[in-house]
Amino acid sequence: MTRFVLEISSQRRAGKLNDLFAVLPEISMSYESSSCEFLAWGDPIAGADFGERLDRNGSPEFIVNNLYGHYYYIHLNKNTGEITVGNSLFSILPIYYCSNDIRILLSDNALIIGGYSGSEKISSRFVLETVLFNYPLFNDSILADIHLLPSNSSVSISAGKLSFRKHTAMAELFQEATVPWNKDIRSVTDRFLETAEKYLPKEHYSCSLTGGFDGRTLAAAGLYDKRNFAAFAFGTEQAKDVTIAEEVSASAGIPFHRILLGEEYIRRHSPGCGREFITNSSGTATFARAHYLYAAKQLADRSPVMITGNFGSEIFRAAHVAGVVISENLHALFSANSSLEAVRAVEESAEFRLLNMGSFSEEWESLKEDIQTLPVFNAGYAHLTRNQRFYLFVFEELFRKYFGAEMTNQFMYVRNRTPYLDIDFLRALLKSDLSGIHSAFFEHNPLKRYKGQVLYSHIIRKAHPSLGKIITDKGYRPDDLLTLTGKMKIAGSWLRKSLRITNPGTDPNGVEAAWMANREQWSSVTPPADYFNRDKTANAGRELSFKISSLSYIISLINNKVIIS
Repeated sequence: MTRFVLEISSQRRAGKLNDLFAVLPEISMSYESSSCEFLAWGDPIAGADFGERLDRNGSPEFIVNNLYGHYYYIHLNKNTGEITVGNSLFSILPIYYCSNDIRILLSDNALIIGGYSGSEKISSRFVLETVLFNYPLFNDSILADIHLLPSNSSVSISAGKLSFRKHTAMAELFQEATVPWNKDIRSVTDRFLETAEKYLPKEHYSCSLTGGFDGRTLAAAGLYDKRNFAAFAFGTEQAKDVTIAEEVSASAGIPFHRILLGEEYIRRHSPGCGREFITNSSGTATFARAHYLYAAKQLADRSPVMITGNFGSEIFRAAHVAGVVISENLHALFSANSSLEAVRAVEESAEFRLLNMGSFSEEWESLKEDIQTLPVFNAGYAHLTRNQRFYLFVFEELFRKYFGAEMTNQFMYVRNRTPYLDIDFLRALLKSDLSGIHSAFFEHNPLKRYKGQVLYSHIIRKAHPSLGKIITDKGYRPDDLLTLTGKMKIAGSWLRKSLRITNPGTDPNGVEAAWMANREQWSSVTPPADYFNRDKTANAGRELSFKISSLSYIISLINNKVIIS
């Protein structure tokens, strides 16, 4: 359980750290000496001598580079009285804050801080950004005077004053010259298996499987290290993520748990999980992702830890499709040749037309100015390629803004470990042109995108070769990427696919079915006229309807003074 509220007085020096919590989370790690006190919660992973080294160097830089996993921490320097609060590298688990002359409040949830502070004014800027880009682009929360801690930053409190410190500049990880992937594939393969080992618990855990490569590679790593784990997959009964995952598990003798998103889930669980998903994420995500929370609840009694393939595809393969994760408007910002061109593209979007722009005139003007600070337009990043500038945003903002909502919800019930996002592995990967960051911006050529999957195949072949022989949801096997015959087969399959119209609407996670079954519930909350053009919202498409209904729901909670606990 990661829920917490810190209430720090601006007027008196701290004693024990535990005394600062208005809501105390489940503390996972503690250390105290004559000079410092340290607490961490969530899922911190550390070596045996972390505490002793922390005593010598309690800087945020030391903490995030030596403490792995996803976590929160608070550090007290007993000599100076300075308190530092932060989260793990990439800031996947959020920290919200507000302050006045009397106290400073910090929490994992903006709504909860609102309950403590009495804040109830909706942030129009948050609504604007969330409608346009699917999540807030910058650091506003749903409540106007509550803010999100910037990415890869910590906040320190000393003598009642707040100061913010950026501990990691992701652009420094990007390499101008890279090693050709075919010369580096063995060393990166070895580095991944070494990295994964520290994330795989010695005790029993759950491993996520799908029809793709990410989870299969992690299952192979678990078998390689002779770990005790069971696999799971969620989806409708005939979803490839379920059927292929079951086949993979059976072939390797891995216990398997199906989490079916059928009629019982749709009718009985999806509305409640949807509402909880929205509030746990402080309004940054929609009820369409309720199945992630439902799966976490189902796993909670089986194991306290799950290993997932989150971030794998995003790091290995160059982004090439706009959708929910990368909105059309976000793609427009980074593909434009000027901020003026980017703004014009957003103003012509369906999302922009949904808004009652008369209520957003000031916010839109300030947002247009802030857009110019994005890496694509910021002169400080002119030495990077367009794709690298985009990936800088992906690493610093997209990961935490999109996947953070999902993982914040999961962490309420089970800890999600994500080996692909390990900083040591990333450093090795980014030196090689295996990473998608070294591709062209939105690379579509499958031959050039090939290297994004070949690493999975090499890891699987070394760790547990039999898993490479089972077909994926792409229509080919991991082993096919390693032979000329196999690559010719993949190329032929891609060509045939490109020449025919495919129907992707299989609804593998029951999202459409849940929407249709519970539409009346979600539509019962009228979109507020202050923010939305109701003539347009009535005919909005599915994804836009999800967004409008979810925002309308959380706005109604705030307006009706519903307290989130």
